[in-house]
Amino acid sequence: MSKIYSPDYQLRPDWAKMWEKGVREAWANDMMIKYGSIRQAWDNYAEKYEEDEIKYSNRAELVNKIVESKPDSVLDIGGGTGVFAIPLARLAKRVVVLEPSKGMCDILREKAEKEQLDNITVIQQKWEDAIEGELIKENNGNLFDVVVSSHSLYYITNLHHSFLKMNNVAKGYVYLLIGYSGQDHDSHYEKLHLLLHKTHLPSYPDYSFLYMILREVGIEPNIEMIDAKIKMPIKDTEEMVGKWKEYLGLEELSHQQKEALRDYLSQKTREIAGQSYYCDERKNALIYWRVKGSGA
Repeated sequence: MSKIYSPDYQLRPDWAKMWEKGVREAWANDMMIKYGSIRQAWDNYAEKYEEDEIKYSNRAELVNKIVESKPDSVLDIGGGTGVFAIPLARLAKRVVVLEPSKGMCDILREKAEKEQLDNITVIQQKWEDAIEGELIKENNGNLFDVVVSSHSLYYITNLHHSFLKMNNVAKGYVYLLIGYSGQDHDSHYEKLHLLLHKTHLPSYPDYSFLYMILREVGIEPNIEMIDAKIKMPIKDTEEMVGKWKEYLGLEELSHQQKEALRDYLSQKTREIAGQSYYCDERKNALIYWRVKGSGA
């Protein structure tokens, strides 16, 4: 006897579960094994992250998009070392940053003090542990004009509740910046990864999973593709070979592996006005929406 399904039956994938599982399997599990927790991993990586990624990336250019709505108050979730918090604090009256890593918080506070920005409040806390009422209290009892999360959604769990909480503490816009696609890989790097690690490059779920989760909680977001670029001055390719060896956690490289890594990085090295630069470019997705009932 064949099984009969009701006419309104729908297949409903668990987008949140697949997102979290994909991120864990792609790299988060390795971070936890090596450092004990995601928070400790970022504590360890904070200085390198600031010097090698944020300092030479164009990520802060997205601030121009955020300030179009002329926000007086901003909530920055997973704000790291302040790639958004610092430039936004120069324009807004108040910026509240939630960041679980002490190492990241320390660098952010140092940068704010150096620039004499006294309108940044840094809270060392996971987004999942934040209480809506306490966040609003940090903004003098008001909802935030803008809520932003830049590349922190990989480590935030309970996404349905997390997105609703972002929506609940905002009165203007919510901006989420995330990697474009787990399938958006450089074919040359895929071959290099196989040679270095003896495994295929893992994929991770792309931004469309987050779009579906948002729709499940009644939010219909906009999506724009952003060009994410890094242009880092270097002495030569050998300097980047050393950086990547450390970044990949490889103590020793065979002659074949080192030559393959050197060849890959030489393709990303550019000579501009007598200076060598490591250059990389990929797509990011900007997911954003205006909170319903907002006059923004």
